[in-house]
Amino acid sequence: MKKRICIGIGFAIILAIIVFFMYLLRPKLQSDEENMLYSQIENIVLDEHQEKLQNYKVFLSLKRFGYDIKGDETYIYCWIQTESFFENEEGRVEMYHGSSMPYKFTFKNGEYVKYDVPKDGREYQQSITEIFPFSVRTKFDKVYEDDYLKNEIIKQVEEYYNIDIEQIYY
Repeated sequence: MKKRICIGIGFAIILAIIVFFMYLLRPKLQSDEENMLYSQIENIVLDEHQEKLQNYKVFLSLKRFGYDIKGDETYIYCWIQTESFFENEEGRVEMYHGSSMPYKFTFKNGEYVKYDVPKDGREYQQSITEIFPFSVRTKFDKVYEDDYLKNEIIKQVEEYYNIDIEQIYY
């Protein structure tokens, strides 16, 4: 009986060591490379939204969820909130449109390839599972806990229009 316990403990220790070294040896992005990719992501999303909403100013806030590197492909996971605003006839700043969802961006050899977002309706949950690894999905529930995304957009709107939050109409 003691022999089985010792073998089991030894096996668990060896397995833990292997997992630890696999984690240490996995490919990693340098912080400046990671920042460059996130900056590229912001530009991609802003350009796309701004093109669709030409008469409105689009603002973006992003929460980082990490990345995976598999061969020559890098997958960046994040939650992006966008909101578009305009000045009405009375000179008031109003929100026109907004979205908030998780994204998976694919880069190959550092070049942008595509992004994936969850599908709507009944296919939402299945698409979330297909697009995002479990370690990323566990972070989704915490997206709105600190109002970070909303507060970042409010700061941008206040600065761009030179107004206070009380002057923004939602």
